[in-house]
Amino acid sequence: MSRLQRITVSRAALLVVFLLFSFQASTGRKPARFSFLFIGDILPVNEIKTQLQVHGVEFPFAKIRDDLFKYDFVFGNMETPVTERGQVFVSKAYNFRLSPDLALCIKDLKLDVVSVANNHLMDYGVIGMEDTLDFLDQNNIRYAGGGLNLADARRPARITRGGAVMYILAYCGRPPREFYAGKNRPGIAPIDIDIIREDIASYKTPDTIVFVSLHWGIEQTHVPQAYQVFQARQIIDAGADAIIGHHPHWPQGIEIYKGKPIIYSLGNFINGFINPVERDNIGVVFNYAGNRLEHIKVIPIAGRNRVSRFQPYILTGKEAGECLALIRSFSKQLGTDIEITGDYGFIDLMRSDIRIGMRD
Repeated sequence: MSRLQRITVSRAALLVVFLLFSFQASTGRKPARFSFLFIGDILPVNEIKTQLQVHGVEFPFAKIRDDLFKYDFVFGNMETPVTERGQVFVSKAYNFRLSPDLALCIKDLKLDVVSVANNHLMDYGVIGMEDTLDFLDQNNIRYAGGGLNLADARRPARITRGGAVMYILAYCGRPPREFYAGKNRPGIAPIDIDIIREDIASYKTPDTIVFVSLHWGIEQTHVPQAYQVFQARQIIDAGADAIIGHHPHWPQGIEIYKGKPIIYSLGNFINGFINPVERDNIGVVFNYAGNRLEHIKVIPIAGRNRVSRFQPYILTGKEAGECLALIRSFSKQLGTDIEITGDYGFIDLMRSDIRIGMRD
């Protein structure tokens, strides 16, 4: 390279540095980088109640607690009411609740926000719901999806990081319908596309991130229903930045639609039952620079209680590989490629084919 060429390259490099400095100076800050971990159903009941009483509230999450601290924010689906009061809703097969003293175990999860829009929040009526929301308030855990009326249930949880503002909306599509909130009736927010469109429009701007949590689908299935795919794309088209699904108790595939992730089901995070149909589960991490999602990390989580003994942990080695290969195969059917590196899966949202949208 000649001296003239070296001078030209040096000047070009200086120009790039100057432009970057000018941009950062004009905005006042670099885009904040942060990670947001999403985990599935949190159901520390049945056998876990016994373990809590015997071993204390540190027991359930002792093997995974430190791993969760690696991420800036954590979201989960709070599947059980926290109450010792109320009348049980008798017209359903399963009703759950956890006493406030035992529910302190969830503090080990460092939860920043939970969805309460599910088919168990009202298992012990309005009193049980109110106790649950009070418990979350007392422990500084934000929530979305339930309240004293429909307007309250539709209100999002709000989280900020640097200049990034995130809203989490939550809805349920599972029965019983008696649990759904109304204008003057306490309960949960229903999956109603018109309502969801309206809510997204209320909070989505070029500077905000809107997550939509959906409790939906069919239990013990690995493949989302056709109506879910249709609804999910409607919600993304309405302006949502991501969809987080749960309820099937099994993990399902990930779709990237118009550059936006749809997590159809995370599976369980913890549950208190042993049965032969249990599966390992996933957590999903969104890594952001400002309001731009750069890549997704898929974490395999032990979910077979015959092995984990009611203590979830991050899978490694062969077990991790088998879980991730399953999720990769389901995701490929939805048009999404997951790269498996070590014990984790990755989706690079900065690739041009992802940014354009593989499933437009």
